[in-house]
Amino acid sequence: MILFYLHCIPKFPFIHVLVNNAGGSQRTKGPTEALKSEDLRSLLDLNVVSVHMVTSAVLRQGGMLENGGRIVNISSRAGKVGLPNYSFYCASKFALEGLSASLAVELKDKNVFVNTLSPGMVNTQSFPKPQGKKGVREAESVRDGLFVVLESNMTGHYLHVDELDEARERGLEDSAALKPIREPLF
Repeated sequence: MILFYLHCIPKFPFIHVLVNNAGGSQRTKGPTEALKSEDLRSLLDLNVVSVHMVTSAVLRQGGMLENGGRIVNISSRAGKVGLPNYSFYCASKFALEGLSASLAVELKDKNVFVNTLSPGMVNTQSFPKPQGKKGVREAESVRDGLFVVLESNMTGHYLHVDELDEARERGLEDSAALKPIREPLF
């Protein structure tokens, strides 16, 4: 998790930005019936419960409830679609999207903006991707998506960095790639 805690600077004695970036993938791929429930519980703890723990601490003790701020939860497209053999990972990211949507509504009147960012397939040491595979990006390329979310005055939105790239290729404003987490009601 990344905390921008500016307590040491007297002018900024509270947390302005929280990026919940801790997370992991599914330990074992496979059909749901072949997976262990303990692995689901462990993944939910990492991808959802830890986000709640840090976020609630920042809200209560970091001054964000009184002063406003930005919270960005790192999610995944898997939190929007089901993927075969990744049911636990998808469930954890769907839960993160739901937590984020609820927080956005709860904190809207407190000037705290809550959004999610899906970086796409990022080539990292922990999760290396094949070179030349379509859609693979370097970690540094996620920066633009993060700043679009942080600088937006929207709350309760989701941004997939691949879609930001597509919006830019089409000549659209960056905000065109931001979509509400909550589906519009019928």
